[in-house]
Amino acid sequence: MNKHLIALTAAFVLAACSSGVPKPQTLPQFQSGGGWFQLEQRDAAGNVVQSSLLAVEQGADGVRFVQTDPLGAPLSRQVLSKKGWRNDGFVMPNASARRLFAAMLPLFAADGAAVYLGLQRSRAENGECFSQKGRTLWCSAQTGNGWLVTFPDQTKWSVVPIRD
Repeated sequence: MNKHLIALTAAFVLAACSSGVPKPQTLPQFQSGGGWFQLEQRDAAGNVVQSSLLAVEQGADGVRFVQTDPLGAPLSRQVLSKKGWRNDGFVMPNASARRLFAAMLPLFAADGAAVYLGLQRSRAENGECFSQKGRTLWCSAQTGNGWLVTFPDQTKWSVVPIRD
């Protein structure tokens, strides 16, 4: 009985750690080596859940994402390389941040479709939606000064580049 409970618990822990985020086929190349973004997360009712800053840096081995709260405390640190996503440093894994970073990749690419060749792309109002096996993963839309990324749970992220 204990062995089954331990095995079941281990399975749940592994399932919780898996991101469910598709692995991109190509990594986008940033024209200026990266950038800074203001992020705002809203729930289905439109209430602000979180405001944060995001630094994106292009490196020789991949793309690094560092999301911090307004005071500079890290919320998520992720690296995307040819091998896939990995946590960077000692910050707890943040699945919702990784999901957002994955949705942002086509926004940075000259050809957004080339990033996720295995996903279905469909036009949406001012943007596009990405699906896999008939299930919508996210939709992104151009706004006046950035993008709005919406997930199936109706969580919305406003992504606004911070200009120098």
